[in-house]
Amino acid sequence: MNVWLDEVPSLDTPNLRDVQQISGDTLNRLAADRKLLTRLVDEILHDPERLANSRSTLLLNRLSLYQAPERGFEVHLNLNVRPDNQRAPHDHCYTFATRILTGGYVHVVRLRTDTGSGAFSERNLEPGIVTIEHPGSAYTLGHSMVHQAAMEPGSVTLCVRGPRRKATAELMPPSDAWPAPAEPGAEIAESRPMNEHEYRLTRSWLFLHDLID
Repeated sequence: MNVWLDEVPSLDTPNLRDVQQISGDTLNRLAADRKLLTRLVDEILHDPERLANSRSTLLLNRLSLYQAPERGFEVHLNLNVRPDNQRAPHDHCYTFATRILTGGYVHVVRLRTDTGSGAFSERNLEPGIVTIEHPGSAYTLGHSMVHQAAMEPGSVTLCVRGPRRKATAELMPPSDAWPAPAEPGAEIAESRPMNEHEYRLTRSWLFLHDLID
């Protein structure tokens, strides 16, 4: 069955203002479309590709709600944040836009002082813009930007991410802070697929907190 997300324009563009406009409209509309949000969450269990792309990462857990690789974007639902890692300055491999559904956080966008020569580290950062994000707040960040967040427990966000622009992030919490492996004895990784049990727990949590039907 077609949904209005199928008509969202491509986000495979370097123009951050275009990304902000398209992503903002998409996030606002989806946040108000509870029926579709519920349907997208429920479909994950029956879609092996989206289930494999619903992941436990070093920053948070995410559900892959919608994928449009031919238009350069994906829609996520983010929750179960790892507070210590979120507070560490970090960047992403893609441009993204976020809208807060519940909870909130103190958000800091840091200023880069590196010249592009040599290794980039936290020493190449200065304090930047500090904002208080609350339900309904939204922002867009380019892939080179560095930020950090002190999130309230139970915070949930919608996210539209664009295509990958670099192989790995430049700043990352240490490996001892990465999520636990899915099975005992398995190697840890900065990001791993969410298993079916974790998906079901996540779906139940969203229902109990009145975010989906």
